[in-house]
Amino acid sequence: METLGKFARKYNITYPLLSDPDSRVIGAFGIMNTNVPTGHAWYGVPFPGTFMVDESGVVIEKSFYADHAVRDSVGSMLREGMQVGSPGSGNTIRVETDPVTVVASFPSKTIRPEQVQILSVEINISEGYHINGTPLPDGYIPTALSFEPIDGLVYGDTEYPAPLRHYLKVLDETLHVYEGTITLKTPVKAIAVSTYDIRAKLTYQACDATGCLLPQEIPIHLQLEGRDNVWGDLE
Repeated sequence: METLGKFARKYNITYPLLSDPDSRVIGAFGIMNTNVPTGHAWYGVPFPGTFMVDESGVVIEKSFYADHAVRDSVGSMLREGMQVGSPGSGNTIRVETDPVTVVASFPSKTIRPEQVQILSVEINISEGYHINGTPLPDGYIPTALSFEPIDGLVYGDTEYPAPLRHYLKVLDETLHVYEGTITLKTPVKAIAVSTYDIRAKLTYQACDATGCLLPQEIPIHLQLEGRDNVWGDLE
């Protein structure tokens, strides 16, 4: 309690913090980290994670990691779990082309070691057009997000929405496509404290009922500034 009190005063935390030295609450929630053996200095810690609770006290979402040090960023949890903040808010870049507008954003401009931020890439497709999903026949260009590797930064798998099935009369083919507005999401984890220049590329091909435009590549450049963790204040 003394350690938590010091931490709360330093960061002006006014809501209650839980001291659970014998891990009774951790055990009751069933989140004891069983990868830590009995007798180890870290025995009794929980799996790192987050419960998202609504105003009625009902758990609406939860996120957990096997690695004790990994955490979702608060901004990502609020945006992904409770829709606080849109893909156009926070750390954002907007690229307008015809017939596609792209808004790429992180919920924050900073990232800490072992913290996970979610990069959202919102694609707005003009009415009457579509872009390709997967799977596709040979010769078609799928919508894809790719990244330049950076030391100290780990990219997770990009989450693509489920495509629609669309029949093209002019080609007598049924394709998997995206229409309207879709969002691609990629988890990004920092390993070290550094400033990261994140460079990505969105590849797509837009088509309408009569034909397809040339394939396009939209560059995405966002920066995340590294910050030290605050866990040391609990020691």
